[in-house]
Amino acid sequence: MIQGILLLHIVAGGAALASAGLAIVSAKGGRTHRLAGRVYTLSMTFVGLSALVMAMVNPNAFLFAIGVFSLYLVFTGWRSATLRDGRPRLVDHGGGAMMTLAGLAMFGWGVQGVLEGAGAEPVILLAFSSIGLCMALMDWRDWARGPIIGKSRIARHLGRMLGASIATITAVGVVNFDHMPELIVWLGPTAILTPVIFWWTARVMNGATRP
Repeated sequence: MIQGILLLHIVAGGAALASAGLAIVSAKGGRTHRLAGRVYTLSMTFVGLSALVMAMVNPNAFLFAIGVFSLYLVFTGWRSATLRDGRPRLVDHGGGAMMTLAGLAMFGWGVQGVLEGAGAEPVILLAFSSIGLCMALMDWRDWARGPIIGKSRIARHLGRMLGASIATITAVGVVNFDHMPELIVWLGPTAILTPVIFWWTARVMNGATRP
């Protein structure tokens, strides 16, 4: 059973990467972009959920926490696209709570690992937990300020979906480049592509990119 889930997990990951590329190059808001976005969201949701299942079947707290992190990126990216009034619902607060709990757990494991000298994995946990916690806290801060609409909504959608794409690329690298140093494989895509997200988000906010 677990082998079948793993196979579907890999297939869904490939579909997520392909649809992400199509969504990026297609006209924003067009039919192709929307269709690619739906395929991407469904594929990444399966990737995240299957990761949680595998992490529970073969207990792996690290994989479970990363699965929650990836799902939160996809979930908030999708919700940013669908919540046109920019007002969070109960499910959005629930997602933020899950990310906060997972982030705190990841941070705690990371600190413990660093103190025990457990190698690269604790540093990776600290990096991803910090990002996840910052996103959840930023969401609640922005919701408290008022509805997220217009360019801000589009920018949030773009940033979260691109962030989830980084998670997918990272997973591919971890599986296929295990001969490279862990920190480079795990954190390299984030370090390289995060500036691209900031740049593209700035273009959206300045009106240079059509939604």
